[in-house]
Amino acid sequence: MNITAIQQTYPPSPLKLGDDNHYVFLAKTALNVISANYHAIPVLSPVDNLYDENMELAVKAFQRIFDLPETGIIDKATWFKMGEIHASVVRLAELSARGVLVGDVVEDITEVEEGVQVLPRVQMVQFFLNVLSAYYDSVPAVDIDGIFGPQTKSGIIAFQKTMNLPATGLIDEQTWTAMYRSVLGILRELPPAAVELPSFLYPDVLYAEGSEKAGVFIIQEILAYLSTMIPEIPFVRPDGIFGPETTASVKAFQKYTGLEPDGIVDEETWNRLIEMYRQFRFGDYPLPETGFNSMQ
Repeated sequence: MNITAIQQTYPPSPLKLGDDNHYVFLAKTALNVISANYHAIPVLSPVDNLYDENMELAVKAFQRIFDLPETGIIDKATWFKMGEIHASVVRLAELSARGVLVGDVVEDITEVEEGVQVLPRVQMVQFFLNVLSAYYDSVPAVDIDGIFGPQTKSGIIAFQKTMNLPATGLIDEQTWTAMYRSVLGILRELPPAAVELPSFLYPDVLYAEGSEKAGVFIIQEILAYLSTMIPEIPFVRPDGIFGPETTASVKAFQKYTGLEPDGIVDEETWNRLIEMYRQFRFGDYPLPETGFNSMQ
């Protein structure tokens, strides 16, 4: 796929059902790349020059996710938005050390050097170990510092032994799945006020409708708590799946805090979520009187 082609060019006329040209091929290729992270967009096959009914459905899904008019026609706004999101997905995918889909917050911790740098995915594992330590005597609590050190590795080994998994001290797919499911089962039964989240760093992931996995669950936990403090934000039940209710809640949060209400959690929205959560949960910042602007 030529990223420059879709970011810097535009077809002579909007693309629509029945069109047959190379611009359709470029758009299909881009949509399939984007669908890897935005699962509400159906995968297109075959990838050819024909704008068929399946492509029209995929375009409508893309437009719905990114708050564009849901016409099924690729106009200039849809074309350039497609190029922007395609470039972001490719860039974020390249950040993954082992090519794991960027929809996953925690990639395998198998190539991380111990005690060197703070990593969001290590923070997540440490938080999960602390949750599990409250329910399993065999799993120790650890510091949530984002550094993969001996303490974290020992905690992972303890969890693996508890779950009868290979005690490698590394977060492979099997260990991560067991850890995430265990923590999800615990946290979703607790009210938002009973959960204390650390100040998670942005994990270099774009979250939107169709995303899944742990990062979505954290976003939902924050929104669920904030909804108890801010009436403008609708409640969303944390389940790790970014559905229409989560989109609506994200948009309401963005509108409340003066961000573009596109329903997408990028770095700016993620950091503002963390900031607002800590403001209300722990009193890290003065409480606003009316709306976010009064905090300034």
